[in-house]
Amino acid sequence: MKQSYGERVVTLKPNEVFIFGSNEHGFHGAGAAGFASFGRTGNVWREEGYGDKPYGWRGKWNVKGIAEGLQEGTDGKSYALPTVVQAGQKCSLTKLQIIINIKRMYKVAQDHSELTFLVAGSDDGKIPLNGYSHKDMVLMYSAAGPIPTNVLFSDSYTKMIGEFP
Repeated sequence: MKQSYGERVVTLKPNEVFIFGSNEHGFHGAGAAGFASFGRTGNVWREEGYGDKPYGWRGKWNVKGIAEGLQEGTDGKSYALPTVVQAGQKCSLTKLQIIINIKRMYKVAQDHSELTFLVAGSDDGKIPLNGYSHKDMVLMYSAAGPIPTNVLFSDSYTKMIGEFP
């Protein structure tokens, strides 16, 4: 069974990367993306004045306007994994498009074996902001090919991954 990290990431070690679902516009304002920006949960982007911040603004772990890939924020690193076209547009990327994006992320993880990638996600009973269920997301991570050893999932995702071939 894959190694897991617990249920919630609140701090990052220097060698850890926080993976969050993003949109193709690089607007990281809510959910795990919002946490990477502001260090707190909830849909708080308006309170933070995020709409007025310029592209290239460095959040807690990420950079506004960067839609995919490794990012560095003020306190650590993250990886934006596109799962929707635009914020609020649920299921706007197909499962196949998301699997292709996951494969790219796996390649980055393989190329950076010195880093540990922590996939944001917990089966809390809520549908993720991208509109796909947690089970759907786990199936996409599994379908993307062999999961690199330095990619870790929450305990609940790791358990679900173990349930699928």
